[in-house]
Amino acid sequence: MKNKNDFVVRVAVGRVAGPHSAVFRIWSDFGESNVYASVRDLAGEIKISLHESGQCNAGLTSQFAAKDANAIAMMGGLRHQSQWTRLTHVGSRIVNPLQFAIPASELRMWRDTPVVTEKVTWLESPGEGRSIIISCIFSGQSLPDDQWPGRRNGTNLFGTKLLPNGEKFWLIWQDCLTGPIEQQIISEAQAHMKRQRPVRFSSITDDTPPAPRRLIFKEYPKDRLLVVLDAAAQCEVV
Repeated sequence: MKNKNDFVVRVAVGRVAGPHSAVFRIWSDFGESNVYASVRDLAGEIKISLHESGQCNAGLTSQFAAKDANAIAMMGGLRHQSQWTRLTHVGSRIVNPLQFAIPASELRMWRDTPVVTEKVTWLESPGEGRSIIISCIFSGQSLPDDQWPGRRNGTNLFGTKLLPNGEKFWLIWQDCLTGPIEQQIISEAQAHMKRQRPVRFSSITDDTPPAPRRLIFKEYPKDRLLVVLDAAAQCEVV
């Protein structure tokens, strides 16, 4: 049972009855300094962990990995697809180890209307050539709640949490032009899918039309950043 003082945000882009993204969940349990993220349809299977130590992991949960040896084998025997180390805060430093990118070009009608019993924040679909960027950010305590990172540049705040280890966690979003990072991720993923079959999960992969979505992970080691792009598995037919 979740504590009422847990930090939990569920967010999706688009409309329930129209083209939309996955439903993302970002949370931090009461009394802990770790931050986690996942996707509703894959909760229990895929998880991203931002630990207070600075160690960050993205991949299969240990519970799911124990049940799907085939997926582990296709991932080279490792359940973590991405591992990196984020900087911890120093004074007013802003640390951004994780972003979710949801381009307008990737929003689709899903085979089923999402049924979510918990509260979900639905963001309006961005215009053509634009994306919603959701950022998980850490800072020191000196930054006031009403002066969240990027506010002067048009970012919006989902919420903030003062972590027990003294850091401050911010979850923000922005509607902006789809930049070269997102375009590069999509292009690389499309080329990769033509060369190599995607990792299949025996208990959750569903090939019935319309095609399932996919999450694309792209690491930027120099920036200590992981970008997760929510993408359509196939292009739209026009």
